[in-house]
This record gives sequence, structure tokens and C-alpha cells, in this order.
Amino acid sequence: MNKIEYQTKKKEKKYIFSDLNRNINNSISEKLYGDFKMSMEDRAKFGIPLLDDALGGGVPRGSIILVEDEVGINTEHILVQFLSEGLRTGEYGYILSTEHLFSHYSPLFVPYNISEVTFETKRLVFLDAFSNPFGYSEGRPSTAGENVIRDITQPRQVTDQIRRALLHVRSQPVRGVLDSLTTILLVSETLKAPMAFLQHKIATDKEMGIVSILTLHRDVHSPRIIQAVEHYCDGVLRLTKQSSEGKDFSSTDILQIIKVPGMSLSELENTNFSFQPSPGHIELSPIL
Repeated sequence: MNKIEYQTKKKEKKYIFSDLNRNINNSISEKLYGDFKMSMEDRAKFGIPLLDDALGGGVPRGSIILVEDEVGINTEHILVQFLSEGLRTGEYGYILSTEHLFSHYSPLFVPYNISEVTFETKRLVFLDAFSNPFGYSEGRPSTAGENVIRDITQPRQVTDQIRRALLHVRSQPVRGVLDSLTTILLVSETLKAPMAFLQHKIATDKEMGIVSILTLHRDVHSPRIIQAVEHYCDGVLRLTKQSSEGKDFSSTDILQIIKVPGMSLSELENTNFSFQPSPGHIELSPIL
């Protein structure tokens, strides 16, 4: 065998082994992640029929939804509703809180028949980005103790901590909540860190197929910052108050759809709804 024939056979053997390895890797990937890829085609529902219908059947996997609020609006109800609906359908979830301790959220899940056992078994993970940076301490489940974020101004540390907290999740879909982005914006010296965090979070969620909700206190930030964050997010929901003037002054909580993933607002029949939360339930009514 001459030198040219030897090199040709060597290349052929290399290609054969390369194709074989590729086929083996693809087979393993399909076995490990096949169910997850199928679930990516589904949508994450809120469990609120009018809202899910308006969003085209739910939120596409890998999307980030911004929920804006203002003083006097209780955002936690829609966050808990979103996570509880995922748990009900077999998904996993996490809460990353920069504003509250675990004890603030756990009672809100009780009306949905979700107990602390769900946190202890890591079906729902709590990441504490509040107590340590601000000097508070409170007894909490071991899962929170394992997932304390030391510095919320470091975007890579935050996203890496989320990844580590979800290492036990294999093929099941995941949805998460960050409550709130406002804290990260306020404690950062410049916009560079929070915007880098947002970009990194978007890329990570799309890679892993995670559906996330970020909260933002709209009345705290300038219009420029709000518009920048809205531009990055796939969808935007706004919780606000509508006041009625006159002898009997009253106000109504309103949920407005500002931006929908993959859809134009002109395609929607209604974008404004009265928002009436109660323990374990959220009632929406179209405002015509």
C-alpha cells in the first residue's frame, strides 16, 4: 500500500467513526431530551382562560414575560397562579426573590394545595436574593439555604445559581419568576450590569426552554428604562389602577396586554381586563 492509499483509507475510517459517534450522540440526545423537545412546542398557560386565549393559547417556551405594576397593585397573585398552573401540569418551577423572604410566598400557595413539601422535594425552588445582601435572616427550608444569591449585581453569578438550582430537572418543562428586576436596576451603579443580566437570562431561557416572568415596578423608573426593558422581553403585561371620578370615587385594578410573543396587538379582540384576585383564583373581565 502506497502513501496516498494509506492516507485515503485513514480519512475514510475517520469519517466512518465520526458518523458513528454522531449517530450515537443523536440517539442519546433523543432519549434524554425527546420529551422536553416535544414540550417546547406546547405553550405555558396561566390557567386564566381569558388571558391564555388572548396570548394565543399561552406563552411559547423560552419566552420572557414582563409584568409591570405600580403602588397599590398586588402582583404576587398572578405570579403564584402562573407557577401553580405549571406544577399542576407536571412542570418544575423556581422563584428568585430580591424583595421578600420565603415566608412571604409560601402562604400564597396554600389555596392552590401546594405545601412546603413541594419546595422540600425541589418541584418548586426558592432562590433567596433578598436576605443576605440586605442583612436580614430568617429560618427557612433547606432548599432556600442552598440557594442564597450573594450579589445580585453580578449577572453571571445570578444565572449560574439558577442553573445549579435546576440541575435535578431533566426532561420536564420549567417556568420561573424573578421578583423583581426593579431591585437589580436600583442597586446597580450603571445600567450595564442589569442589562447584561437581562440579555444573559434571555439567552439561557431560550436555550433551556424556560418560561420566565420578570416583575418591574413601573412607577419607580424613567420611561427610557421601561421602554428598554420592554424591548428586550417577548411579552409585556401591565397591572394598573383605573380611577372613576365623581361622587362615589373608586378604583379598579386593570390588567393590560402591552406586548404578545409572536403576535400583533391588532389581532387581539381585547387587551384590557378588570383584574380581581382572590386566594387561589383570579377573575378577569373584558373592558369593552
